[in-house]
Amino acid sequence: MKKILLATTILVAGASVAAAEVTLSGSARMGIVDDGFAAGVVDTDGVDGAVFSSRARVSFSMSGETDGGLSFGASFRADNAGGANSGTAGGVYISGAFGKITMGDNDGAAQQTVGQVDGVGYTGNGDLNEIAYITGADDESVMYSYSMDAITINASVGQTGATDERGVGVAYAGDGFGVSLGYEEDNVQGSHIVVGASASFSAITVKAVYGTFSPLGGGANLNQYAVSATYAADALSATVFTRSSLADVQASGVGIGYDLGGGAAFAAGYSKEENADGRFDAGVTFSF
Repeated sequence: MKKILLATTILVAGASVAAAEVTLSGSARMGIVDDGFAAGVVDTDGVDGAVFSSRARVSFSMSGETDGGLSFGASFRADNAGGANSGTAGGVYISGAFGKITMGDNDGAAQQTVGQVDGVGYTGNGDLNEIAYITGADDESVMYSYSMDAITINASVGQTGATDERGVGVAYAGDGFGVSLGYEEDNVQGSHIVVGASASFSAITVKAVYGTFSPLGGGANLNQYAVSATYAADALSATVFTRSSLADVQASGVGIGYDLGGGAAFAAGYSKEENADGRFDAGVTFSF
């Protein structure tokens, strides 16, 4: 992603100079989407058939360093479609030898650590590849992260006085493979244990996640999983995935991508959830 430097230095008392940076970056996409692929079906957007779909976003990132060597910064995103006047996906952080503390719109520690398998399409095509996490909904939460060699540890706490979200996660990234474990809970839904693994074999990368949700107040545990495989050769990539939700609803998808160079890429995908109409999208994405 290309970045434009807006400001570079701020003078402080005497001969001391502290470097500060504000960078601007962006992304955009354009194409077609059909989220009710069966003929004669009215899509969730209220239109029967494919529709044009586009979006543009700009992201701001600010960083600096204290005289004592602590790094600090903040970031936020403004959307130029359907409400460009509101900033989203923001956060403020401070970091040093102790790790990194981020406050703002964070994913929960379990999701930050384990994540999702690969999806398809230029819009995500319904994000049917994703499993559910129970924390990370708070717009104001605190995340602590610490990395040491191949090990990363995350811990998060949601907004005080809300649903008391909290979570932890640990990940190990080796040469061509990785494993991760996360735990999260709140005072409304219950608790969730999730594990993940990834491995690369030549041009193929396989990812898998598995989660067990224990409802608050008892009841049978609910399980979910997702698996993806992505083949990449030069500018071309192809992805397939399958997913089973907490409600035991199956979904699968297939997609292709092609890197056009210069920050532009083409992507297309088809996905379908059990007992629902298929979804299709195709378009070009841009990063600036």
